[in-house]
Amino acid sequence: MTTYILDTETTGLVEPHMTEAAYSIVDIINGKVTVLQAPRAKRFNPLKEISLGSMAISHICDEDVADQPPHTEFRLPTSVEYLIGHNIDFDMAVLKNAGVTHSPKLICTNAMANFLLPTLESHKLVSLLYHFHRDVARAQARDAHAAIADIYFTELVLSSLIDLANSQGHEISDVKSLYEFSQRARIPTHLSFGKHKGEAIADLTNHSDGAGYLKWLLKQDTVDPYLAQACKNALEQSA
Repeated sequence: MTTYILDTETTGLVEPHMTEAAYSIVDIINGKVTVLQAPRAKRFNPLKEISLGSMAISHICDEDVADQPPHTEFRLPTSVEYLIGHNIDFDMAVLKNAGVTHSPKLICTNAMANFLLPTLESHKLVSLLYHFHRDVARAQARDAHAAIADIYFTELVLSSLIDLANSQGHEISDVKSLYEFSQRARIPTHLSFGKHKGEAIADLTNHSDGAGYLKWLLKQDTVDPYLAQACKNALEQSA
């Protein structure tokens, strides 16, 4: 059993192809993140044009990866049982677009942060780094745009989230318990966007405007399935 922290840089948000992949091998031992292999990174030719928005974020341009191996040559070892990342579902979609068929269990630090810190202004990776490790963020995050930097930042944020979860009685001791907690955390307790941002989903059913908003969300084709489950649970409990 192997656990990766994984991050990708891509061509954009629409049918994203990989321009860079980075990972480290970690384990969770007695509730602490243990790095077994330091981060490694490799660039790939995405075989499609990189969007300007992605260039602005990663500073990887088409000419930088023109001579790199095609993204379809990326391989995820079948020994990888868990993948950890910030919005890891997106990275997994990138791997699928590269032809990866192996499907490890996904652990999302963004979901954990939303669950543990529902009223925090932002749950972006660097925002969390400033929240937990301001000295590191000030020293290293300003000029860090590559996937390998995000691996290091994710390691730090993950460690802090585990400490916070354990302080709240969630008992994360190993990768299995981390995965189980991450799955519970995927069903949000608070809204992270819109006119009811920061409000508890369960509380919205106490007035017609809030209940109507939850019903409206459920009608949207693009609603996150975990958010939809939270909305359904709240409406059913109030019926």
